[in-house]
Amino acid sequence: MTTYGQRLKTAHIAIETIAKGTVLPSRFMLYLDVEKDVLHPTKALKRLMKRGLEIHLAENLGPHTKIQWWIQNAPDFSRPHIVADDDIFYPNWWLERILEAAQREPTSVMAHRAHRIVLSDDKKGLAPYNSWPPGIKGPSHLNFATCVSGVLFPPNFLEIMRKAGDGFRETCPRADDIWLTFQSIEHGVGIGLVAEESIEFDNIPGSQEQALHKTNVSEQQNDVQLRQTFLPSTYALLAEQERLLEQG
Repeated sequence: MTTYGQRLKTAHIAIETIAKGTVLPSRFMLYLDVEKDVLHPTKALKRLMKRGLEIHLAENLGPHTKIQWWIQNAPDFSRPHIVADDDIFYPNWWLERILEAAQREPTSVMAHRAHRIVLSDDKKGLAPYNSWPPGIKGPSHLNFATCVSGVLFPPNFLEIMRKAGDGFRETCPRADDIWLTFQSIEHGVGIGLVAEESIEFDNIPGSQEQALHKTNVSEQQNDVQLRQTFLPSTYALLAEQERLLEQG
């Protein structure tokens, strides 16, 4: 998880909901890009540190911080890595169910929430992001995972992401969801839903004042970053997946 600005005051709420889960993470790492916030955490975060929370200083990579800092610095990828956003009330079954789904699909990316990617009529681009319906059960290359509700990366995909490097800086600096979905499509790793349908959890009140979706979704910046990231090969792979899905 990463947090910043005013959200630093409420991130502990999201962490507490995970800490009350039926299954607990082996490690919980919070990445911050301001040194004083690491050296002098809030009282709520200090209490969580006594229970095992780790707070690390990281380069400010925007939403990519919670993914890339771990990927580039981890000694190995022997276990899955799960990312979560800092503005959500997570139900107590959140971690248990995503781990159970990963056991059924050990080489797939698993998400609680996803969209179903829709191509443009000519199959050489995408329909507007705002028009995409909820994701399908999968795993499928037509699923677009959203980190907001939690996404699990299996070890094989973590290695892919490490090798991919930091190309996201040029193409989608404000959209980690786009980068991870692009890499999954290009490398043949399916994205599956944990449940039969996509699930969206409740937001922590007041946490949306600095929400990325204000620009990425409401101002159509996701569409811009998608065009900058996806390649002709990406559209070709998606078109083939659409054809196969329509055939049943």
